[in-house]
Amino acid sequence: MVDQHSPTTARPSLSISSALPGTGQTSGDSSNSTREFWAGADIDTVPRMLALPGRTVYDFDGKTVKDPVQILADAGVNSFRVETSRGDCIEEKPFVNNASSVANEQNFKLDFGCIGTKVKLAKQAIGLGMKMQLTINQGLNIPDGMEKYTYEEMVEEVATEAKRQLQPFLDANILPDIILFENEGSDGFLFHEVATGHDRTSNDGKASEDVVNQERCGQIPAGKMNSYPQWAGYNKAEVKACNQAIQAAGFSTDAVRYGLHSHGQYVQWKEGVVHGPKRPSQTKLTKLDGSPCDGPNPIPSDILALDVAKMLTIAGFSAYPDPMRPADINSDASIELTLNRLNKTLTQLQGYAEEYGKYSNGPFAGEYKLQGLGVEYATRYHFASDPSKSEIRQQQRHTEVMWALVKDKFSATFLGMMWWEPWYCHNNWEGGDGTLCHLTFDGDKMGEVPTDTLKTWGAAAVSPWKEAKA
Repeated sequence: MVDQHSPTTARPSLSISSALPGTGQTSGDSSNSTREFWAGADIDTVPRMLALPGRTVYDFDGKTVKDPVQILADAGVNSFRVETSRGDCIEEKPFVNNASSVANEQNFKLDFGCIGTKVKLAKQAIGLGMKMQLTINQGLNIPDGMEKYTYEEMVEEVATEAKRQLQPFLDANILPDIILFENEGSDGFLFHEVATGHDRTSNDGKASEDVVNQERCGQIPAGKMNSYPQWAGYNKAEVKACNQAIQAAGFSTDAVRYGLHSHGQYVQWKEGVVHGPKRPSQTKLTKLDGSPCDGPNPIPSDILALDVAKMLTIAGFSAYPDPMRPADINSDASIELTLNRLNKTLTQLQGYAEEYGKYSNGPFAGEYKLQGLGVEYATRYHFASDPSKSEIRQQQRHTEVMWALVKDKFSATFLGMMWWEPWYCHNNWEGGDGTLCHLTFDGDKMGEVPTDTLKTWGAAAVSPWKEAKA
C-alpha cells in the first residue's frame, strides 16, 4: 500500500471482495487470530503441462480425471502465484508440441506461454476463491536499443514495462493482491551489458574506472544496488506505474501491496538494505571511492521524493528448507534442523517489521506495515506405490513441523508460504521429488496424481493463526 495515491472508488473485480487481500479480515477486524494463512502454490506451468499430448491429471484416487487447479482449491490451497517477464507476448497462443516436448519439459526448457495464458489461469484460480500474487520481471540484461538511454529515459521504460505486464490482468478485471518485483532477483536489474559482458556500476575490469564512476553517478544508468538511489528509483517507478494503471482501470490501490522476491540466502542482506536499521541514502549518489558525485542528480525529483522502504511492504523470499531432505527423515529433530535458515530469516524480518510498527487505519489496520511471504517452498521426498517404501508420510510431518514454527512464532509478521510448482511432476529437479504429485504411465500416456502432502499443505489455510503476542 502506497500513500502517494489517493484511493478511487473500487469497481467489482475478480479479487475476493468479502475479505481484505492477504488477511482474511474485514476492515473492522484488526486481530490476527482469525487471519487466513497464505497456503499457496505457483501454477505457471499448469497450462503448458495440460497441453502436452497424452497428459491427464487425476484426483487423489488416481482414477477420477480432474482439473489440477480445482484439485488445489479442493485441498484447501487459497492463494497462487504467476509470473510475467520482459519480452513475454500478450495474447494467448496455442502451444506447439513436437517430438522433444516431453524431454524439454523434464529439463525446464518449455515455453510456458504468453501473458494472456497467465490471465486465463488467474481468472480460474480467483474464481475458486484464491488470492493472487503476481511477479513482474524486468530482467538483468539491458535490452537492445536501451544502451544509450539516460536515467530518466530508463525510469520511463521501467514504468512502461511494469504497466505492460500488469495491464492484461486489469483488462480482465483482475486485481492482484500482492505484486512482487523480480524472481529471486540478484542485487538489481537492468544493469548487464550483453555486448560487453559488463555489469554497470561494478569494477569488473570490463569498463574503465571513469566509466564505472559515470555509471555509479547515474550519468550512465544502472539498476544495481551498489548505486542504491538508482536501484531504489527503478523500484519506485514500478510501484508508481502499477498504481497509476490500477487507478486508471477503476480499482482502488488501498489493498494492493508490493515487495521484492529475494533468494533464500539473499534475504538477510537484501531486505536489510531496504528495511534494516542502517538504510543507505536514496538521494546521494557516490563514486567508487565513496566521494559524492559531481553535477546535478539525474534522478527525477518526483522519484527522489518517494521512500522505497514504505512502498515495498512485502518481504518475499524463497524458503526452501536447508537441506530440503533431512538427514533422518523419521526424526523431528532432524527435520527441525532443516528449518534453521527459515527461522533466522523470519526472526530478522520480524525485527524489521516491529521497528516499522503497525497501520493505525485503512484495510490493514492493526497489522504490521512490513510482512514476510515465502514465495517458493518445497521439500524432497520420494513417492512409491508401495506404502512401506513411500516417504510421503514423512513429508507430511515435515510440512506440519514447518507450519508449527511459522504459526507459533511469526503469526504477526508472516503471511504464509507458496509451494513451488506443485504440479510440475515431470522434471529432473531434486530427482523429481520436489512436487506435490507423482506420475503414472499407461503406454505413451502420462498421468499426474496428487500426493497426500497436498492435503496437509492446504489444511494450513483453514487453521487460524494464534493470537499475536503484544
